[in-house]
Amino acid sequence: MTTSRRLDLIASVADFFEPYTGHFDRESLQRAWDTEVSAPSVQIPNYLVHILSGNTPHAAYQSLLNGLILGAKNRIKLPSHALLDFQLPPIMADFMEISRHLPEHWLSEADALVVFGSDQTLRHFRERCPLETPFIGHGHRYGIAWIQDPSAEAAQLAARDIGFFDQNGCLSLQTIYLEQPRAFGPLLAKALEAFEAEHPRAKLDRSSSGAISTLREEMRFLAANDPENYELWESQGSTAWTIIFQNSHHPTLSPGNRTVYLRPTPSDFSALQNLSGIALHPYEPRFDLPSPRIFPLGEAQSPPALWAHDGVLPLASLVSHQTISPKINASSGKSKL
Repeated sequence: MTTSRRLDLIASVADFFEPYTGHFDRESLQRAWDTEVSAPSVQIPNYLVHILSGNTPHAAYQSLLNGLILGAKNRIKLPSHALLDFQLPPIMADFMEISRHLPEHWLSEADALVVFGSDQTLRHFRERCPLETPFIGHGHRYGIAWIQDPSAEAAQLAARDIGFFDQNGCLSLQTIYLEQPRAFGPLLAKALEAFEAEHPRAKLDRSSSGAISTLREEMRFLAANDPENYELWESQGSTAWTIIFQNSHHPTLSPGNRTVYLRPTPSDFSALQNLSGIALHPYEPRFDLPSPRIFPLGEAQSPPALWAHDGVLPLASLVSHQTISPKINASSGKSKL
């Protein structure tokens, strides 16, 4: 199948992918191809292996879209007990192979390996991946927000970025930085309460619920003994949402499931690591912040299709290039053209 025909085919099922990948059309597919893989030296992979995590289906569909654009055979390893409703357009069946266990030959035949998961998972597959095979790993990352206009509107936008997918995605906000973070607490509490009423959080297992309860008790104790530096806002009668003010610039990973920290704005964001994105409010394009994605508050869960996930160009990272040297005339030392 020609590249043009394949891109036509992908564009014809854009409605299926867009809830997970964001909007794209035939023109944007062609533009991505021309920008990242159109060089005459490019070597397109025959087999791509995608090792998927169970957090959300979005990364899975985004990774698959990259492989479809390239025309590779996509071998998709689904989690054993997650993404149970993972489906794909039948029209793309010739480009895909799906399994919930990992056939041994998949790794040895892979022209590139894409892995989503914990740092431990990434280390495991990096060690098993042949040295000559491109390895693209997407480990644990998190999103933050920097709010300079702490209004009720900002609180509603932040609630979206916290609430959708229950903070299971790498782009979900876990920390919000403000000049006066404590004052933002009541506004965000009201917004999260309203978001919960419209979009109830998924039920949790005992371990996940217990982690939130334990954290709440710890923060309640700290707030009682050090009220200048700690405060807690929480949903009543459930662990549906939790807001913690902590008078420290240093981020702490939250237990997720709509648990967020409010912190004072640091003088320099460069010390923050493992960021997937920074939401800004009000928004202006910034190139001096340490994150592969900068976006308006409220749009954390809506990255553009074919975005540079973790700062890596999605198509260019999956292909290789072959250099063909010109023939040299031995007598003159010049290329023989």
